[in-house]
Amino acid sequence: MTLASYAAFAGALFVLFFTPGPGNVAMVARTLDAGPVHGFVYGGGIITGDIFWVTVAITGLTALSAQLGPSVWIVKIAGAGVLLWFAWKAFQSFRNPETPDRIRGTSTRLGYLATYAAGVAMPLTNPKPIVFYLGFLPAFLDLEAVTVSDYLAMVAIMLAMYALTAGVHVGLAHRARGWLKARGIKRWADAVTGLIMVIVAVVLLVR
Repeated sequence: MTLASYAAFAGALFVLFFTPGPGNVAMVARTLDAGPVHGFVYGGGIITGDIFWVTVAITGLTALSAQLGPSVWIVKIAGAGVLLWFAWKAFQSFRNPETPDRIRGTSTRLGYLATYAAGVAMPLTNPKPIVFYLGFLPAFLDLEAVTVSDYLAMVAIMLAMYALTAGVHVGLAHRARGWLKARGIKRWADAVTGLIMVIVAVVLLVR
């Protein structure tokens, strides 16, 4: 691959990552709900799923991925279930405003793992990254000519774009979270956050 190819790949990723979608919305909601660490962990799950799809495209396993239909439903149900659990936690925070800056039971190793798993489920079942990596990407890049070093460079570009995307979304959401807490209206943000997570869970199941 040439420098122009890498630049084109980075530009396409920029559009993909910053285009509003359920993944970005859920990452922001997770930050508002449980703080920036959970936001970055959720984003880490998203980029893991994206790397999976680009690996599938480069290694020529696209046909095999089409045979994973039943397994995709397992991932969808699991991801939606975790998001609904997060929504329940947010609604609990709304009902108990005396602890608005703390989400019970999520700032633990298990909580971070659940956040990460929910993030992974998003790109594995969301049509947008699937179409991009398995449809659009092969149309403008000769994936058969991608070498191991090219692949590693592409993953590095993806991680860099993830850092930029997550930094913007999580950073702004964290500032908004602090502003809401300072004005004593965080509990209403928790209610909205819970509603958003319910909607994203439904989108995850029906798309």
